[in-house]
Amino acid sequence: MTTLTSPDHTSTRDTDLFGGSSMPLSSRWTSGGYEKEVVDAIWKLAEMIDGNDSALWRKDECGAWINKLEYGKRHSSFGWEICDLSLGRRPGTLSALRPMQWENYVDHIAAITQSRVTADGLRNVRKLL
Repeated sequence: MTTLTSPDHTSTRDTDLFGGSSMPLSSRWTSGGYEKEVVDAIWKLAEMIDGNDSALWRKDECGAWINKLEYGKRHSSFGWEICDLSLGRRPGTLSALRPMQWENYVDHIAAITQSRVTADGLRNVRKLL
């Protein structure tokens, strides 16, 4: 069983995680453009792992560790973002949002925006965007 305690580059102290700010944790969810309530709801969709504090540590759908306090932080290997699975199709709803480790998020977005298979007459072709 793997148990995580704190991100590899910071301590869990408020001042270390948020650049010396003394603002309460609950008011610092501006990264990514989602309200705190949405971030909290999406966090609950990540996989809980026995032996770890699920309020802080979970895994995304690719199996990568994410830390709740690292939301929107691309400098952290445990940073995560909210991925809209409906991106490019129709306006998304909360049901289309998923927590995703930031590198997995970037790979997902790149996969759907770099190229697409589309119809060219009666055959399918890959087009680079």
